[in-house]
Amino acid sequence: MGHASRCKPLILESIRRGVRVTVSTYGDAVDYFERYGISVLRVPGLDYGRTDRGEVSIKATLLKNLFLPLKVMAQTLIEAQIIEESEADAILADTRASAVLASRITGVPSILIINQYNVILQKDRLPGLSSFFEDFINSFTIAWSLSDSLLIADYPPPLTISRDNLVMRDKDERRVEYIGPMLEKIPSDYQSRAKIKERMGLDPSLPLVAIIPTGPRPDRARFIEIITPLLLHLKDLQIIMTGVRGGLGVSRGDDRLRLVEWYDDEYELLGAADVVVTRAGQTLTAKALAFKCRLVLIPIPRQTEQESNAKSLTQNRVAVTLKEGEVSAESLKQAIKNALDRIDDSDLQRYSRFVANVKPVERVLELLLRR
Repeated sequence: MGHASRCKPLILESIRRGVRVTVSTYGDAVDYFERYGISVLRVPGLDYGRTDRGEVSIKATLLKNLFLPLKVMAQTLIEAQIIEESEADAILADTRASAVLASRITGVPSILIINQYNVILQKDRLPGLSSFFEDFINSFTIAWSLSDSLLIADYPPPLTISRDNLVMRDKDERRVEYIGPMLEKIPSDYQSRAKIKERMGLDPSLPLVAIIPTGPRPDRARFIEIITPLLLHLKDLQIIMTGVRGGLGVSRGDDRLRLVEWYDDEYELLGAADVVVTRAGQTLTAKALAFKCRLVLIPIPRQTEQESNAKSLTQNRVAVTLKEGEVSAESLKQAIKNALDRIDDSDLQRYSRFVANVKPVERVLELLLRR
């Protein structure tokens, strides 16, 4: 979903300029794009395995991707067919090795956008198998070096969110370009935080907490399952929580708790929110920081990319991290309080200043259209 949402502004701007666009994807991203009227060609998907508790599992991932080379080959051949049938002049691949490989097969130049160059796995359980599988997965990242341009949709060092997952080969280190988060709107497009709250019918003098589930459907469902029972205990906070259908029977009897399935303008929500409570996916955290939101992060257990993101953001003093197993009404309330009291505006401004001075969508289009 994060990859899809950061490609959306580029797709819409391309269409606005009269550029013919063909989109291929899989999983939840299909519904996401179709929600915005973007036609999609479905291709075979890949995913990691989970335990019954929602933790990332090496064994389940291995079993789920037992035929990974065949899956990648199938993806590549389908992508190559799509490229030829659409008569594409250039390819934008968002973390899709198959699309880069297909570009080589068809001779069409490719631009690659990633925020995760290499995969790091937990090795405290089955260390031998984990090390083997880590090397196996990372062998496919040779595709990153085959792209014609390599762009990182992240903040440049030392602000980088996915720092641990961006250790690159020398060849790619020399040519990489950090373009920042792909945003449709920026803070200057909106009024002040207090004005947005007032327009939304909220108290502008009180903090607003936005609780936003992210990631694949099972991970969002797990997050919602954990958080919703706690909402009744957060009576002194203004809260908007997304991803909730029909309110799930949760009501505090006041208008300061709003449960919605979807928020049409996610940027307005970020512009209003003082604190964002979410997983630790790179795309949403990058957007939230652009709008100077303080972060409370609950990474998916044993999902090393998210755990690494949470670590780097905590070290950069813009996030408070909670382990999923430690989440309770009291710990969540304390984490939100710590985010409000201890995260300094000056640390958040480093991110918003960078966003104010770059135009990543225009930069990607410049590279694509000159091919």
